[in-house]
Amino acid sequence: MRKINIKAVKDGMVLAEPLKNAHGGLLLEKGTLLTEAFAARLAQRGFSSLCVEGDPEPGEETASAAQIVEIPKIPLEELFNGKIVNSSMQIIYEALIRLRNSNG
Repeated sequence: MRKINIKAVKDGMVLAEPLKNAHGGLLLEKGTLLTEAFAARLAQRGFSSLCVEGDPEPGEETASAAQIVEIPKIPLEELFNGKIVNSSMQIIYEALIRLRNSNG
């Protein structure tokens, strides 16, 4: 397993660890075939690196199975800014704020 910069992802690379969002939700399962296009979208969302299968190349970091993929933490206020367009979204937003506050 190796840890690579998100910009170094090539079509056909295989994800070595599950990829989760800032709230712990599963984005991609271990073993998923990656594409450059999807990696570009992940980079736009703040991901800078991830673990892929294979031996490290010169200059790359090695990654142990115990390492966790970097997960960007986006404040809920920023994530929902301008996106609360109906009462359902408002309810979801308020529930997430309560959950965050109850978990510290």
